Amino acid sequence: MKVLTEHLKKGTFKPVYLLFGDEDYLIHFYATRLADRNVAPEDRFMNLCILEGEEATADRIIESVDTYPFMGEKRVTWVKDSHWFSGRKEGPEEEDKLRAMLEKMPDTALLIFEEEKADKRTALYKAVQKCGYCAQLSQPDEAGMIRFVARELAKEQKMLDEATARYFLQTVGGDMRYQQLELAKLAAYKGENPVVTMADIDAICTPQPENNIFKLTDALGNRNRREAARIYERLISNNEAPQRIFYMLAQQVRRLYRMSLCRNRRLSKEECASFVGISPKVVWLYQKQAGRFSKEQLEHWLILLTETDEKVKTGQLDVEDGIWSLMAQV
Repeated sequence: MKVLTEHLKKGTFKPVYLLFGDEDYLIHFYATRLADRNVAPEDRFMNLCILEGEEATADRIIESVDTYPFMGEKRVTWVKDSHWFSGRKEGPEEEDKLRAMLEKMPDTALLIFEEEKADKRTALYKAVQKCGYCAQLSQPDEAGMIRFVARELAKEQKMLDEATARYFLQTVGGDMRYQQLELAKLAAYKGENPVVTMADIDAICTPQPENNIFKLTDALGNRNRREAARIYERLISNNEAPQRIFYMLAQQVRRLYRMSLCRNRRLSKEECASFVGISPKVVWLYQKQAGRFSKEQLEHWLILLTETDEKVKTGQLDVEDGIWSLMAQV
């Protein structure tokens, strides 16, 4: 991201960019910025060509790249979800056409690939790497996410402290597109008041059910049964069924236990996400929460959850009573 930011800041661009990874918000954000910096809004109709999916054939990409810009310095070809770098079935001849084009990119062209996946071993990837810039964009770590929240609010002349930023992230979850929508709501809600508080987040932000489960787990871990009861009742008032709440809580504890097993292993974020069964986008959230509990504590919870589940399934206990009993025992 630093390299892309530097290119945008200085206005010095490579002829080709390949943007890919697990954070689609960042991929689209930088692709948009690159296009906007090279084509004026009034010139977009003539000097911006967007090709998506199957329509992004080698011939159409080459035709667009070779087209001279009309009344402007650059023509941008923006290719989205073409799968050219992750197993597109077009044949080696078509890929060879693209590689030959990359070797003689005209100065008047900027080519942007916006993709979900890219195999770094392919000849086409290496060709882009040679003449342009390849960026694998993943969600930032917690510190980076806090900076993102602060930066987005600062655009609206709003501010918040670090603890409140963490509370916001825990409330709305790890999806950056959703975070941006919720930050816009917060800014509008605050009006002329510049300081965002946790009470504001509770008042206006829409928490995802899974993130209420994060809070419920924290409350139980801190033996704050009053707070745990408040969160549970909030979930019920939001029409979450007790059976689903129990399932989400059990799933959360299992994931945290698996995350605790990753602590002393040298696993990449992707490997850790695969082992735990979560998106790489939220690994940092699970790492942070798992760090609050010992492995033994999580094992104890798993035993209680298994026992409660068995009693519910055999009719010895109503699921709602089982949840209250569970909260009383941890």
